[in-house]
Amino acid sequence: MLEMLLIVHGFPSKAAALQFEWAWQNPHMSRHSSFDAVPFADKRALYASSQKRLETKLVALCVMLTLPPFKFWPLEIACESSQLHLDVQGRALRHNVPKHVVIANSEIARTFEQATSNVSYLGLPAEGDTCGLCSEALTESRPWGACGACNATWHLSCLANRLSRDSSSHSLLPTTASCFQCQLQFSWGQAVRAFTLPK
Repeated sequence: MLEMLLIVHGFPSKAAALQFEWAWQNPHMSRHSSFDAVPFADKRALYASSQKRLETKLVALCVMLTLPPFKFWPLEIACESSQLHLDVQGRALRHNVPKHVVIANSEIARTFEQATSNVSYLGLPAEGDTCGLCSEALTESRPWGACGACNATWHLSCLANRLSRDSSSHSLLPTTASCFQCQLQFSWGQAVRAFTLPK
């Protein structure tokens, strides 16, 4: 019987999760980890014949998390054992995995339970609510967000524009964000998921 050692979750959709899983399990065939995109030191592990080894899977995981589009997603890794958790954290540091990727030491069964109960759908904006950045009305047709600490509200596009102006990063969308009013930090993916109606 196979033992589940870790899971990756927090994908924007089921299709995105399947895309990541296929690339992770088949790095030697994935267009995401094409030969030119992979650092030289990792090529041997990713393109070796022994694709089933844990070592290869962990290298592939860390490499996948540094490549687009995966490096922009608000992903979390749950490791069942504390030893594996420390190993994955060390590998993530060496591979420069983005800092917004959460690596936790938690029971996988509990992680599945929390993932289904932690849906924080905002619903429709209240009548009269306005964006704190552009002062226009919030509507259900335009993606919006709200701070969980101070209740500031914004259009996601307004917050993204503000963050891109204030950032030295050249990426199209932010990976992390902060409330313009109270500076509470959150992942950009969490903000987008809160606007999206759960299926």
